[in-house]
Amino acid sequence: MTNFEAYNTQKADNSKVWLLFLLLGWSYGSLGSMGKQVLFYLTLGGCGVWGMYRLLTLNKAIKKYNRQIALNCGLGSDELLKLNLI
Repeated sequence: MTNFEAYNTQKADNSKVWLLFLLLGWSYGSLGSMGKQVLFYLTLGGCGVWGMYRLLTLNKAIKKYNRQIALNCGLGSDELLKLNLI
């Protein structure tokens, strides 16, 4: 398996993460932060404030998560640029 194939199997899909967030409030769990996800649910999304913040920052969080996955898979800066992760 090449580095790029490994990245494709592990990366977070924008549409799936957004759909899960809008329907279930599930975003931190999709991006590897189960503790934050549990806290998000226990506080009911910070009574809505945390939920609004997440709504505005979710795209950036997905990009950051995918960038870290790409680096862990050994992709170089030129490949990161092609994937629009820089």
